[in-house]
Amino acid sequence: MRLAPYLFAAAAIVPATASAVDVVFDYRYDSAGFFDADKRAVLDQVASLFSTNLTDTLLAIQSAGSNRFNAQFFDPLDPMSSEIEQISNFSVAGDEIRIFVGSTQFAGNILAVGGPGAYSAQGSQAFLNTVEARGQAGALAAEPSDFAPWGGIVSFSSTVNWYADTDVTTLESFGGRFDLYTVAVHETAHVLGFGTSDSWTALLQGLVFTGELATQVNEGSAVGIANDGSEAHLAASLRGIANGVEQSPLLAPQIAAGQRKYMTDLDWAVLSDIGWEVASLQATVPLAAIPEPASWAMLTGGLLLLAGMTRSRRA
Repeated sequence: MRLAPYLFAAAAIVPATASAVDVVFDYRYDSAGFFDADKRAVLDQVASLFSTNLTDTLLAIQSAGSNRFNAQFFDPLDPMSSEIEQISNFSVAGDEIRIFVGSTQFAGNILAVGGPGAYSAQGSQAFLNTVEARGQAGALAAEPSDFAPWGGIVSFSSTVNWYADTDVTTLESFGGRFDLYTVAVHETAHVLGFGTSDSWTALLQGLVFTGELATQVNEGSAVGIANDGSEAHLAASLRGIANGVEQSPLLAPQIAAGQRKYMTDLDWAVLSDIGWEVASLQATVPLAAIPEPASWAMLTGGLLLLAGMTRSRRA
């Protein structure tokens, strides 16, 4: 088993013809009550974004008899420690991605941390293959071309002044606060393997991501990786399209206070290249208006966000 934390410092949703993936945020570790009704409403919208636009069919993981699956992950209340949580004989429904969420006091300018979980498993070879790949054959290849996790964790800073927008189909100014929707979408993408999966690593050549669709969306140019030590983010100098407007990728390593960013066509293309079936490269949220960049209050130098944890193969 290997678990390694990465630091990520601080348009309309296009309906899919079929909706398969079911992103579920699990609040059982929220002992401090960080996730009030407004914050949960934000995560509901994040779940809806990915559940609508990812059409993969994922097999259920059912612990029964001699087939046993133990979910392993960093503690959502202290993800930077070496403590590993385990839920023994865990089961995951078909098509479900379960994400345990929590909050903590991070040191420095950390907004959140997230990534896919690990596991240990025993049982038949068919069961072990299901745990590893959930029916996605490319996840079992010697050089993986797909990724199908059971889920993972996202932990948010409990000391950040968050903006929890219960209706992200409109955009209002929110001053010096940090947008929970932006950060939660970013971290959920890491749980889904963006920057954290073997199929991502297979497409890296130094600080270049070589995925075919991402390169095509980037007008045939190399897709640069941020030189932030994590190899988990796209370069901030890249440009993608969200709601018809050019912006840096959501999976770049920086976000500023008072700013909302969306999944761009380039971000979705990367998820497609690492194995997800993406219904539309334009899926984000509808905007009534897009303010000019000058209207946003930016932190000096921006703020590092966080990216999550690498998955492990079965132990």
